[in-house]
Amino acid sequence: MIEQDYLLRQIKEFIAFMMKLLFDAELHSADALTEYQQHSGGDDTLFRMIDSGQILEAEQLLYDSMQTKTADNLLKGYSFYQYLAQQEDEFLEAHHYSRGLIRDGVRRLAALFDAAHLADIFLPELD
Repeated sequence: MIEQDYLLRQIKEFIAFMMKLLFDAELHSADALTEYQQHSGGDDTLFRMIDSGQILEAEQLLYDSMQTKTADNLLKGYSFYQYLAQQEDEFLEAHHYSRGLIRDGVRRLAALFDAAHLADIFLPELD
């Protein structure tokens, strides 16, 4: 439980750091990220999929949409993982997901945008 709390805090801090660095925006919650994304033309399809338990399908859709390295795509990815991080452990487990998979997804997203070194600082391996 303590490890999960630590991991959740690290994920949130990393995403908030990246949002401040890249978008000069104070976005510390999924709600703030969602609102910011909607104002910049995003939609909530991925969030609705998460809510309905289609986490793995939503993650695949996210990566399928990452054809180009744009700020909008990076924001969409971090919004996705921030939203997932705010879900209860029981919900994640019931849908075959975990905090560790969220960490791995954030690290993969950072690597896709050539920022893996930053993810390594905030999200060390805990195994």
